[in-house]
Amino acid sequence: MTWETLNPTRIAVAGDWHGNSFHADRAIRHAAEHGAQAVLHVGDFAYKFAPSFMAKVQRALEDTGLTLAFVGGNHDDWDRLDLLEADHGCTAILMRPNIYYLPRGYRWAWSGVSFLALGGAHSVDRPWRARGEWWARETISVGEALNASLDGHADVMITHDVPDGVRIPCIEGNPIGFPDSEIEAAQRHRELLRNVVSEIRPQHLFAGHYHCRLDAPLIGRDYRTEVHILDMDGGAMADNVMIVDLVDL
Repeated sequence: MTWETLNPTRIAVAGDWHGNSFHADRAIRHAAEHGAQAVLHVGDFAYKFAPSFMAKVQRALEDTGLTLAFVGGNHDDWDRLDLLEADHGCTAILMRPNIYYLPRGYRWAWSGVSFLALGGAHSVDRPWRARGEWWARETISVGEALNASLDGHADVMITHDVPDGVRIPCIEGNPIGFPDSEIEAAQRHRELLRNVVSEIRPQHLFAGHYHCRLDAPLIGRDYRTEVHILDMDGGAMADNVMIVDLVDL
């Protein structure tokens, strides 16, 4: 069975796990206990894809009968993800049994609901990380944004970053003190993502990145998108994993 032919009616959408195998195991089992038939992950999934982490995730998925797919976050190894896409193209790419990578611009449909994957975000902590701890490909390019928009509307977008126009109280005032240049670069990325959202006009968008749980509307000229931000590993499970019935979308 492939990713496209799963056709679940209830899914779990999960926020950042950062390669935390203990939390990932608990989150997958939480999803299964609440009736999810598949897991969508919004990125910052595995960092450098350590074999121990990937094996732990695979075992949890096999134990529960679930399949998981993720978009890339800014803290996922884009060198590895780009090699996968170069070999397989823009499709759901099987990395291990029950684990798929969804490249930027990939589309699919389940139970009458259409999806668009568009992972990536800017690392505002880049000056504090060595090269090899961040990747130049972590952000969506203008070309990728244009290509993702070509086929028009999708009901749901799965992203890592959050589009401009959504107020995120936990980052207001730059409480951690990231450099202004990094904050500005992050804002430009959010504006680019907003341009894609304005073309796609999804009913729902699921994201992570900001390590908080928030639901907020994004109002455009001819659309309204309900934006759902998922919290990170280590917080409350209900804030990191959202159970979604596709009939409600």
